[in-house]
Amino acid sequence: MRFEPVKAEPFTPAQVLDGGDVAKLQAEIARLQRENRALAIALSEMERVAERDMLTPLFNRRHFLSAMHQRIARVHRYGDRIALLYVDVDGLKAINDQFGHAAGDFALIEIATRLASAIRQGDVLARIGGDEFGILLEKMSANAARLMANRMARHIAQEPCHFEGQIINLSASFGVATIETDDSAEALLGRADAAMYSAKRLG
Repeated sequence: MRFEPVKAEPFTPAQVLDGGDVAKLQAEIARLQRENRALAIALSEMERVAERDMLTPLFNRRHFLSAMHQRIARVHRYGDRIALLYVDVDGLKAINDQFGHAAGDFALIEIATRLASAIRQGDVLARIGGDEFGILLEKMSANAARLMANRMARHIAQEPCHFEGQIINLSASFGVATIETDDSAEALLGRADAAMYSAKRLG
């Protein structure tokens, strides 16, 4: 017995689904696409918020550490010159004790604003602790970083801030460290922190 091959006829989804079903499927696909776009926007906003400081308009420690790892990798690979400034606000506890914590928060915001006005495009500024800030300076030698730290210190202290009729004097101590080819983020932060405390002791 011989069997003749049967030629299959091409078909389209429209031949499987009737017109109403196709319209429902298209509407469902459109709805899922809208939901995916909304989820992507929400996730992007959550990631943005997760890397911002809750008090000041700056990045937070999480973002700063990520940026440090990226810069260290560049130094390892390309030999870029990048410096870290470790900034500690002087006398924040005294401000809180004398004027209240709202005044202390105001002082931190004012110092953050003054620091932000002094950095260059491409530099990274973040609040990395209660009264501490970190700054990554692109293409910066140790000597140039020290000069910039001195300028920033003068900029912070050049005039007091005013909070609810009170005059608050501001100042900060700076530590400087440069990224070495065999550095880690922890070692770099440790050197900059030690340099800052040395500067604070010297006044």
